[in-house]
Amino acid sequence: MKSIKLPVSVPPPLPLARNRKAQKRKPRNSSKKIFGIRFQNPELLLASLAHPSYRNERPELKLEDFDRLEFFGDTILNFVICRELYRKYPQANEGFLSRLRSILVSRKILSRVATEIHLLRHLKLGKSLKCNFKFAKAKILSDSLEALFAALYWDQGPACVERFTLKHFADYLDAKRLLRLDPNPKSTLQELCQREWQAIPTYTHQLTPHGIKTEVAIQRYQKACAYGRTRQEAEEKSARLLIRKIRQLFERRSKRYSSGIKLRRIF
Repeated sequence: MKSIKLPVSVPPPLPLARNRKAQKRKPRNSSKKIFGIRFQNPELLLASLAHPSYRNERPELKLEDFDRLEFFGDTILNFVICRELYRKYPQANEGFLSRLRSILVSRKILSRVATEIHLLRHLKLGKSLKCNFKFAKAKILSDSLEALFAALYWDQGPACVERFTLKHFADYLDAKRLLRLDPNPKSTLQELCQREWQAIPTYTHQLTPHGIKTEVAIQRYQKACAYGRTRQEAEEKSARLLIRKIRQLFERRSKRYSSGIKLRRIF
Protein backbone atom coordinates (compact mmCIF):
# COMPACT_ATOMS: atom_id res chain seq x y z
CA MET A 1 0.00 0.00 0.00
CA LYS A 2 1.37 3.36 -1.07
CA SER A 3 1.91 6.02 1.58
CA ILE A 4 0.22 9.35 0.98
CA LYS A 5 2.22 12.44 1.72
CA LEU A 6 0.15 15.17 3.22
CA PRO A 7 0.99 18.76 2.24
CA VAL A 8 2.97 20.47 4.88
CA SER A 9 2.41 24.17 5.39
CA VAL A 10 5.69 25.93 4.96
CA PRO A 11 6.13 29.20 6.84
CA PRO A 12 6.91 32.21 4.68
CA PRO A 13 10.62 32.88 4.30
CA LEU A 14 12.17 35.56 6.40
CA PRO A 15 13.03 38.77 4.58
CA LEU A 16 16.66 37.85 4.27
CA ALA A 17 17.21 40.11 1.34
CA ARG A 18 16.22 43.10 3.38
CA ASN A 19 18.42 41.99 6.24
CA ARG A 20 21.36 41.43 3.95
CA LYS A 21 20.86 44.86 2.41
CA ALA A 22 20.78 46.35 5.85
CA GLN A 23 23.95 44.52 6.77
CA LYS A 24 25.72 45.72 3.64
CA ARG A 25 24.55 49.30 4.10
CA LYS A 26 27.47 51.56 4.85
CA PRO A 27 27.37 53.76 7.90
CA ARG A 28 25.95 57.20 7.16
CA ASN A 29 28.52 59.91 6.65
CA SER A 30 28.31 62.58 9.33
CA SER A 31 29.59 65.29 6.99
CA LYS A 32 27.29 67.92 5.51
CA LYS A 33 27.50 69.64 2.15
CA ILE A 34 26.52 73.29 1.88
CA PHE A 35 27.53 76.10 -0.49
CA GLY A 36 29.26 73.45 -2.60
CA ILE A 37 31.57 72.44 0.29
CA ARG A 38 31.30 69.27 2.36
CA PHE A 39 31.94 70.08 6.02
CA GLN A 40 33.59 67.32 8.01
CA ASN A 41 32.41 68.86 11.27
CA PRO A 42 28.66 69.66 11.01
CA GLU A 43 28.62 71.04 14.56
CA LEU A 44 31.13 73.70 13.57
CA LEU A 45 28.97 74.62 10.58
CA LEU A 46 25.89 74.83 12.80
CA ALA A 47 27.79 77.05 15.23
CA SER A 48 28.50 79.55 12.45
CA LEU A 49 24.85 79.58 11.34
CA ALA A 50 23.24 79.67 14.79
CA HIS A 51 22.73 83.27 15.88
CA PRO A 52 23.17 84.01 19.62
CA SER A 53 19.42 84.67 19.84
CA TYR A 54 18.83 81.06 18.76
CA ARG A 55 21.29 79.70 21.32
CA ASN A 56 19.64 81.62 24.11
CA GLU A 57 16.43 79.72 23.36
CA ARG A 58 18.30 76.41 22.99
CA PRO A 59 20.68 76.27 25.98
CA GLU A 60 21.08 72.50 25.58
CA LEU A 61 23.17 73.04 22.45
CA LYS A 62 26.89 72.90 23.10
CA LEU A 63 28.30 74.84 20.17
CA GLU A 64 31.34 76.97 19.50
CA ASP A 65 30.78 80.60 20.46
CA PHE A 66 29.31 82.59 17.54
CA ASP A 67 31.03 85.85 18.49
CA ARG A 68 34.43 84.15 18.59
CA LEU A 69 33.85 82.73 15.10
CA GLU A 70 32.76 86.14 13.85
CA PHE A 71 35.89 87.75 15.29
CA PHE A 72 38.18 85.19 13.66
CA GLY A 73 36.29 85.29 10.35
CA ASP A 74 36.64 89.06 10.20
CA THR A 75 40.41 88.70 10.51
CA ILE A 76 40.52 86.05 7.79
CA LEU A 77 38.43 88.19 5.45
CA ASN A 78 40.68 91.21 5.92
CA PHE A 79 43.79 89.13 5.24
CA VAL A 80 42.40 87.54 2.07
CA ILE A 81 41.09 90.85 0.72
CA CYS A 82 44.31 92.75 1.53
CA ARG A 83 46.49 90.18 -0.19
CA GLU A 84 44.28 90.13 -3.28
CA LEU A 85 44.22 93.95 -3.53
CA TYR A 86 48.00 94.07 -3.10
CA ARG A 87 48.38 91.60 -5.96
CA LYS A 88 45.68 93.08 -8.21
CA TYR A 89 46.77 96.74 -7.96
CA PRO A 90 50.60 96.80 -7.85
CA GLN A 91 50.79 100.54 -8.62
CA ALA A 92 48.22 101.67 -6.03
CA ASN A 93 49.36 103.56 -2.95
CA GLU A 94 48.48 102.74 0.63
CA GLY A 95 45.60 105.22 0.80
CA PHE A 96 43.83 103.82 -2.26
CA LEU A 97 44.27 100.22 -1.09
CA SER A 98 42.93 101.09 2.35
CA ARG A 99 39.88 102.71 0.83
CA LEU A 100 39.12 99.69 -1.36
CA ARG A 101 39.63 97.33 1.57
CA SER A 102 37.29 99.32 3.84
CA ILE A 103 34.56 99.15 1.19
CA LEU A 104 35.04 95.44 0.50
CA VAL A 105 34.80 94.41 4.16
CA SER A 106 31.95 96.83 4.92
CA ARG A 107 28.57 95.64 6.13
CA LYS A 108 26.98 96.72 2.86
CA ILE A 109 29.16 94.46 0.68
CA LEU A 110 29.09 91.56 3.14
CA SER A 111 25.29 91.61 3.31
CA ARG A 112 25.14 91.66 -0.49
CA VAL A 113 27.42 88.64 -0.78
CA ALA A 114 25.43 86.82 1.91
CA THR A 115 22.22 87.51 0.00
CA GLU A 116 23.73 86.27 -3.27
CA ILE A 117 24.70 82.90 -1.75
CA HIS A 118 21.28 82.62 -0.02
CA LEU A 119 22.81 82.49 3.43
CA LEU A 120 19.56 83.55 5.08
CA ARG A 121 17.76 80.28 4.34
CA HIS A 122 20.39 78.40 6.39
CA LEU A 123 20.51 80.70 9.43
CA LYS A 124 19.10 79.73 12.80
CA LEU A 125 17.45 82.74 14.42
CA GLY A 126 15.62 83.12 17.71
CA LYS A 127 11.89 83.85 17.76
CA SER A 128 12.45 87.26 19.29
CA LEU A 129 14.85 88.26 16.51
CA LYS A 130 12.59 87.06 13.71
CA CYS A 131 10.01 89.67 14.69
CA ASN A 132 12.54 92.51 14.27
CA PHE A 133 14.69 90.91 11.61
CA LYS A 134 14.23 93.57 8.92
CA PHE A 135 15.73 96.25 11.16
CA ALA A 136 18.97 94.30 11.68
CA LYS A 137 19.09 92.24 8.48
CA ALA A 138 22.35 93.69 7.13
CA LYS A 139 24.19 93.23 10.43
CA ILE A 140 22.96 89.66 10.94
CA LEU A 141 23.92 88.63 7.42
CA SER A 142 27.38 90.22 7.58
CA ASP A 143 28.13 88.77 11.03
CA SER A 144 26.98 85.30 9.96
CA LEU A 145 29.09 85.42 6.80
CA GLU A 146 32.20 86.24 8.84
CA ALA A 147 31.40 83.35 11.20
CA LEU A 148 31.07 81.09 8.15
CA PHE A 149 34.56 82.14 7.00
CA ALA A 150 35.94 81.02 10.36
CA ALA A 151 34.13 77.69 10.19
CA LEU A 152 35.52 77.13 6.70
CA TYR A 153 39.04 77.87 7.91
CA TRP A 154 38.93 75.43 10.83
CA ASP A 155 37.14 72.71 8.86
CA GLN A 156 38.76 72.95 5.41
CA GLY A 157 41.89 75.03 5.85
CA PRO A 158 43.11 78.44 4.62
CA ALA A 159 43.26 77.51 0.93
CA CYS A 160 39.56 76.60 0.86
CA VAL A 161 38.38 79.74 2.61
CA GLU A 162 40.50 81.87 0.27
CA ARG A 163 38.99 80.22 -2.81
CA PHE A 164 35.49 80.62 -1.40
CA THR A 165 36.04 84.29 -0.53
CA LEU A 166 37.59 85.31 -3.84
CA LYS A 167 34.93 83.41 -5.78
CA HIS A 168 32.06 85.31 -4.21
CA PHE A 169 33.86 88.67 -4.00
CA ALA A 170 35.13 88.57 -7.59
CA ASP A 171 32.43 90.92 -8.91
CA TYR A 172 33.34 93.55 -6.30
CA LEU A 173 37.09 93.61 -6.88
CA ASP A 174 36.71 96.08 -9.76
CA ALA A 175 37.81 99.49 -8.47
CA LYS A 176 35.39 101.57 -10.56
CA ARG A 177 32.36 99.59 -9.46
CA LEU A 178 33.57 99.39 -5.91
CA LEU A 179 33.94 103.14 -5.49
CA ARG A 180 30.37 103.63 -6.66
CA LEU A 181 29.24 101.27 -3.90
CA ASP A 182 31.01 103.40 -1.31
CA PRO A 183 29.33 102.63 2.07
CA ASN A 184 30.54 105.97 3.49
CA PRO A 185 29.50 108.59 0.94
CA LYS A 186 29.68 111.43 3.47
CA SER A 187 33.43 111.00 3.93
CA THR A 188 33.94 110.65 0.18
CA LEU A 189 31.96 113.83 -0.47
CA GLN A 190 33.89 115.76 2.16
CA GLU A 191 37.26 114.71 0.73
CA LEU A 192 36.09 115.66 -2.75
CA CYS A 193 34.82 119.09 -1.67
CA GLN A 194 38.00 119.94 0.22
CA ARG A 195 40.15 118.92 -2.73
CA GLU A 196 38.14 120.66 -5.46
CA TRP A 197 36.57 123.67 -3.74
CA GLN A 198 38.39 123.93 -0.39
CA ALA A 199 34.99 123.75 1.29
CA ILE A 200 33.04 121.43 3.57
CA PRO A 201 29.51 120.29 2.63
CA THR A 202 26.68 121.49 4.86
CA TYR A 203 23.56 119.50 5.76
CA THR A 204 20.13 120.92 6.61
CA HIS A 205 17.25 118.80 7.92
CA GLN A 206 13.49 119.10 7.84
CA LEU A 207 10.88 116.77 9.34
CA THR A 208 8.15 115.87 6.82
CA PRO A 209 5.31 113.33 6.64
CA HIS A 210 7.50 111.26 4.30
CA GLY A 211 10.40 111.15 6.77
CA ILE A 212 13.42 113.34 7.34
CA LYS A 213 14.34 115.52 4.37
CA THR A 214 18.03 116.38 4.17
CA GLU A 215 19.66 118.81 1.77
CA VAL A 216 23.41 118.86 1.28
CA ALA A 217 25.13 121.79 -0.39
CA ILE A 218 28.65 122.85 -1.35
CA GLN A 219 28.45 126.60 -0.89
CA ARG A 220 26.69 127.81 -4.05
CA TYR A 221 28.06 125.17 -6.38
CA GLN A 222 25.93 122.04 -6.05
CA LYS A 223 22.94 120.81 -4.04
CA ALA A 224 21.05 117.55 -3.56
CA CYS A 225 18.26 116.39 -1.25
CA ALA A 226 16.89 113.02 -0.17
CA TYR A 227 14.46 111.47 2.32
CA GLY A 228 15.22 108.89 4.99
CA ARG A 229 13.73 107.21 8.02
CA THR A 230 16.60 108.47 10.13
CA ARG A 231 18.87 111.47 9.95
CA GLN A 232 21.90 109.35 9.11
CA GLU A 233 20.09 107.54 6.30
CA ALA A 234 18.91 110.82 4.77
CA GLU A 235 22.41 112.32 4.94
CA GLU A 236 23.99 109.30 3.27
CA LYS A 237 21.39 109.29 0.48
CA SER A 238 21.78 113.01 -0.19
CA ALA A 239 25.59 112.73 -0.16
CA ARG A 240 25.46 109.85 -2.63
CA LEU A 241 23.16 111.84 -4.93
CA LEU A 242 25.45 114.85 -4.84
CA ILE A 243 28.50 112.72 -5.65
CA ARG A 244 26.61 111.36 -8.65
CA LYS A 245 25.72 114.88 -9.82
CA ILE A 246 29.34 116.01 -9.50
CA ARG A 247 30.53 112.98 -11.43
CA GLN A 248 28.08 113.74 -14.22
CA LEU A 249 29.18 117.38 -14.21
CA PHE A 250 32.83 116.48 -14.65
CA GLU A 251 31.98 113.94 -17.35
CA ARG A 252 30.12 116.61 -19.33
CA ARG A 253 33.03 118.99 -18.96
CA SER A 254 35.51 116.38 -20.13
CA LYS A 255 33.54 115.89 -23.36
CA ARG A 256 33.88 119.59 -24.19
CA TYR A 257 37.66 119.32 -24.46
CA SER A 258 38.18 119.13 -28.22
CA SER A 259 41.95 119.11 -27.90
CA GLY A 260 41.89 115.61 -26.40
CA ILE A 261 43.05 116.78 -22.98
CA LYS A 262 41.35 114.64 -20.39
CA LEU A 263 39.91 116.18 -17.31
CA ARG A 264 41.68 115.12 -14.17
CA ARG A 265 39.89 112.21 -12.56
CA ILE A 266 38.63 112.82 -9.06
CA PHE A 267 37.12 109.41 -8.32
